[in-house]
Amino acid sequence: MPHASHRMDLLIVPKVLDQPLDEAALETLFRRWGVDPNGRTARSHDIVDGGCRRIWLDQPGRLLLYANQSGGFRVRCPESGDNIAQAFGRAHREWKVGGLRFLKCPACGQEHPLEACVFEPPAAFAEWAIVLSDVGGLELGTGIEDQVSDAIGPFQLIARRP
Repeated sequence: MPHASHRMDLLIVPKVLDQPLDEAALETLFRRWGVDPNGRTARSHDIVDGGCRRIWLDQPGRLLLYANQSGGFRVRCPESGDNIAQAFGRAHREWKVGGLRFLKCPACGQEHPLEACVFEPPAAFAEWAIVLSDVGGLELGTGIEDQVSDAIGPFQLIARRP
């Protein structure tokens, strides 16, 4: 079994599943933060509690699940709250090879879109994310939430231990 990483990333992920990325607005945001072409900034402590090593845009070219990697996460039925991690895992694997993005819930018997499941810690499906790599804390600095919202719209924070 792999050992848990000491590194923690904070992902800024759009709340809307197919939310388009306004690249010009993101470029303006990165410029405001002083992010250089290598993802470095002298202002990282202003952006996230404890600072970060690097900031970049992850655009894998497809929808994927942004979630904790080392140590995993729990998945609960959105109706009953029961643990459905195994069913989710099977459905997620099937979707990744071309299946539908739904699962037949063993807890409530209903069909749920994968993104409707409740993740602990939080996780989200998205086509892109802003990555704050190797953060010292998990809270954005004063005023940063408003800056991000203005640039990309509604978002959520996902902690990831790679």
